[in-house]
Amino acid sequence: MSENELSEVVLAALRAEQDRAVLLDHLLSPVPPEQVMERATELGVDLGGRRSVLIVGTVSTVVLERLRDSALLVGIRSGTIVAIIGGRVPRGAETAGLGSPGLGVTGIRASFGEAERALEVAGRLGLRGVVPFVEVLPEAVIGQDHETLRALADLTLEPLRSHRRNGPQYIETATTWFQEGLSVAATARTMGVHERTVRYRLARIAKLASLDLQHADDRFRLELALRGARLLDEASD
Repeated sequence: MSENELSEVVLAALRAEQDRAVLLDHLLSPVPPEQVMERATELGVDLGGRRSVLIVGTVSTVVLERLRDSALLVGIRSGTIVAIIGGRVPRGAETAGLGSPGLGVTGIRASFGEAERALEVAGRLGLRGVVPFVEVLPEAVIGQDHETLRALADLTLEPLRSHRRNGPQYIETATTWFQEGLSVAATARTMGVHERTVRYRLARIAKLASLDLQHADDRFRLELALRGARLLDEASD
């Protein structure tokens, strides 16, 4: 291949890369879906099926190359790498948000919004790897109103935090109890304490916070406050 022919090949590859970058930008913007689909067809990019959006918070050539091997479209937007995935989701150690599969342009745009929120929650909680939106949906919902969430967390948890020196034990016990599916035995094993200790702490939690932990609404309030406090604390670090 001559030098001129090589230059033409390189220029053609650069133009194709630029065209795909523009397509990704139009796909994730208010450009009419029919125009996006028409341009995608011209470029040989199949957006007709169910596609997911993956947003990686770390921009690097290594991540870009990894995603180019498996994604339909890949580009850099607002300091992140955005990839449109049509099949198996590529995994990596970098923190990434993954939206639910969506059909066509409208579905991809919805998936993009989910991926953004998943990445935001993952960043607050210090999560690593690919974080699907469905797995952090509760945190994504409760994290939208920080002022109300802070008021709920303070009102519910302050009696547990400030009571003598047992605050951390009460918070840790309640959190573990929810994580272990309300099982006293599992909570005791996880924390390395006796079951009687867990029951005592739960009774004290209920009394201090003025909650009836046998009642679903009160349990929901406590768990919501615990999750909210974790989100707010991580966000302020």
